[in-house]
Order: sequence, then C-alpha cells, then structure tokens
Amino acid sequence: MTKRSIRLSLFVLAISLIVSGGPMLLAQAPAPKAMSKDEVFFSIARRINSVSESPVSAIVTELDGLIEVTSIAAEADGKALVTVREKAPSNAVSTNKSTRMRFAPPPTGKDWAWVEFEENRKFYPVEKLFPYAKDELNRRKQLTANKWAGFVTSIGKQGEAATKAMETAKAVIKADPPPLAALVTLRATLSEAVKENSKDGIIGAFQELSQQADPITALADTYSDLKTNDAYLRLIDEYKNTINLTAAARKEYVQSVAAYNEILLRLPYTLVAYGLGFTRIEANIDEQ
Repeated sequence: MTKRSIRLSLFVLAISLIVSGGPMLLAQAPAPKAMSKDEVFFSIARRINSVSESPVSAIVTELDGLIEVTSIAAEADGKALVTVREKAPSNAVSTNKSTRMRFAPPPTGKDWAWVEFEENRKFYPVEKLFPYAKDELNRRKQLTANKWAGFVTSIGKQGEAATKAMETAKAVIKADPPPLAALVTLRATLSEAVKENSKDGIIGAFQELSQQADPITALADTYSDLKTNDAYLRLIDEYKNTINLTAAARKEYVQSVAAYNEILLRLPYTLVAYGLGFTRIEANIDEQ
C-alpha cells in the first residue's frame, strides 16, 4: 500500500468515527467557567475587604440592597462581563444607571476576581476605583460638615441679634421684655450643645429660638415707645436679616446632606462606599 493510500484510509477512518459518534481524534477545549450572580456580589466584597476592614458578608448584604445583576456574559478569554443596575429609581438629580464590570475566572475553586469597572463607557482597572470614589465621597461628606458649621454659626448670630434687640428694648421700656428670659436660657443651652457637639441639642435650641421670632418682632405692637426708637428699630432689622441668613444656611446644609446620601446610591460609588466606611447622614431637620 502506498503512502497516499494510507493517508486516504486514515482520513476515511476519522470521518467514520466522527459520524458514528466514536472517540474524537482531537481533544475538545474545556467549557469556560460560568459565573453566578451571587459570586458577583462576593467577588466585589472580597476585593473591597482586601483594602478595608469591612466584613465580606456585611458588604454583600449592603450591595444586594443597592444593585441588581442584569446580565453575565462569558468573553472569549474566559472573563465574565457583568452588567449591574442601581436599584434607586431616577429622580430630578440622577437617572437610574447601569454599568459593566469584568471578572477573571479562578484557576481553581470558585472565587472570581473583580478586575475592571466601567465609567463613561471606558474600562479601568478596579484599583483606580477606590481612590476615585473615596476622594469624591470625602469631598461630599466634608461639604456637609462645612454647611453644618455654617448653619450653627448662623443660629448663634441670630440668638445674639435677638438678645441685643431685647436688651435695647429693656432700656427703652424700663422693664424686661417677655422674650428676654427665654433668650438667655436658650443661648446657654445652645452654647452647651455646641461645646458637646450635640447635633440634637443644637437643633433643639434652634427650634426654640425660632419660636421666639414672632414675640420678638411683634414687641413694638405692645410698647409704643419702641416704634419710634431708631436704635431698637435698627436692631430689629438686623435680627430679621439673621433669620433670613439662618434659613439660607439651613437649606444649604440639608441640600448638601441629600446630595451626599444620593451619591451613596449611585454607580460607581455605591459599589464601594459602604465597604470604605461611608454611610448615610441624618440631617434631623428639613429645608424650612
């Protein structure tokens, strides 16, 4: 038998084995590993845990309430391309957003590795997300602290302006105006709350101060001498101005808290915020 005949016979035999379902001459490539939705959460949590002290289980629980996995696709190199979506609905500030991430399959076992995240349609190594998110979250959090400090300062100035007006009224009418005693008490309460950094105490003092606004501004209706006293009238105008400034500072503070809390729900920050120690702030007061 010639070499050509041998090659032809082997070819025919191979075709016959394939058609008949017999053993393959060439080994098939193993099927790529499949990634589960649960493993997406655990992979993210393990990666965050590697740079923080947050427990993996706690991070997984938090993520499960904030994002949902909408698709997992196997790529040619064995990686998994995962799409996640925010659970927070769209609002006037933010649109419900989806983003993609890449995960590398484990050589052995089932622990996938989170390797890339997408932002503005471009993929970046996951290592870049931590400083990027931390810087922005810290900036937003610091802004709330600054706005709170501004609000507290405004409350103090409002109390001071009210006291000056009432002390001048006392000099004019030769008697203690009714709001004066309450002002002395609540300013002492405010000072102690600020010293102890008691947010609830400060807000309580502010609410008491606000309740004194009408009695203070209406005092001249009871004492006619006040209506013609230029010094008193000037101080009342200054007091009214501090009320407006405090209202503006209050609004700015509440809005800064809302903006910070909002970003905790939005991608890509929501992926790592909790694990890096960023949690909601309670303003404990509304805008007005």
